[in-house]
Amino acid sequence: MSSPITTPDYKDYKALYQELQTQHQFTLSQISHEIRNPVALINSFLQLLETHHPEISQDYCWDKIMENMDFLKALLNEFSTFNNSGKLRMQKLELTPLFREIITSVAPACQKQSISITLEADSSVPPVYADKTKIQQLILNLLRNSMEAISTQGSIICTLNSDGENVHISVKDTGEGIPDDYRNTLFEPFITHKQEGTGLGLAICKRIVLAHNGTISYTSIPQKGTEFKILLPVA
Repeated sequence: MSSPITTPDYKDYKALYQELQTQHQFTLSQISHEIRNPVALINSFLQLLETHHPEISQDYCWDKIMENMDFLKALLNEFSTFNNSGKLRMQKLELTPLFREIITSVAPACQKQSISITLEADSSVPPVYADKTKIQQLILNLLRNSMEAISTQGSIICTLNSDGENVHISVKDTGEGIPDDYRNTLFEPFITHKQEGTGLGLAICKRIVLAHNGTISYTSIPQKGTEFKILLPVA
């Protein structure tokens, strides 16, 4: 008599997925580490070269070399952030004071671009169970995205409220909006439509939100602005 066929249950699939994800992250970390070392050495040698031959800094090609070196370092940092965006250190977190701190930190940069930034928070927003550092990265990425969309003169309005089960976060700007052609790949890693972008900012945002069992969505009108909406479960 043949044995009955059994199929793996949900827990087996989940354990396999988590194992593959861990292996994937470890491989990416190794690659990032191996690239970071020669980049750091090249950067050090370039600085020494400029010290020994100061006149080289006046050359147009030198400026382009250093610009691309800065971009490469920024890309490696973003890559590391993206790879680690799903690793969480959870704690009970009050979002309103965190939002206020972050807005205070970006306010000077907004003033330089003639951008007003405000926070509208209900007095009864409950805490969430979240990784504070990751939520900071999430909010900063969204605010930076809004500032780049506005360029100069405009407003960013952040709102916080709750329906009892979820905390609703909104970051709304009066920027250029998102063209229809970009929308299908907006959260995809390494796809960017910005001249100096890495294509990881919004991908990092999505991974952080999903790691917190939340959702992220947006609405956008060309030349009128964009609003990102996030739902995070109440602690």
